[in-house]
Amino acid sequence: MKKIVLSILVLTSALIGCKGSKETASNPAPATIDCNVVVVTFANDIKPIFEANCTRCHNTNKKAGYNFFTYESAKKAADSGVLAGSLNHRKGYSKMPLFKAKLSQDLINKIECWIKNGMPE
Repeated sequence: MKKIVLSILVLTSALIGCKGSKETASNPAPATIDCNVVVVTFANDIKPIFEANCTRCHNTNKKAGYNFFTYESAKKAADSGVLAGSLNHRKGYSKMPLFKAKLSQDLINKIECWIKNGMPE
């Protein structure tokens, strides 16, 4: 009888420990990007992310302060720290994107590599 109770306790503990993990087959942990190997450019990688998620507000009217259709404006946001702060929802920054859920960590990692590597055009 003691062995059965002990087995149930061990099994229950193992199941509870597994339940807390957010990583599943359908929701794997975000891939890390080696910024020393991957070349991320504005034209090929960053601009499409901005067009899909940011330019609804950050466009040619500049009402939101930046026009993410242009390299110069995106670089200005990145240089100032506003871009990374807003995308990562850091305290003191406006959480972006405003009308969508937070960008995936994969996309944020790609943008951060672009910034780290000097924001190649």
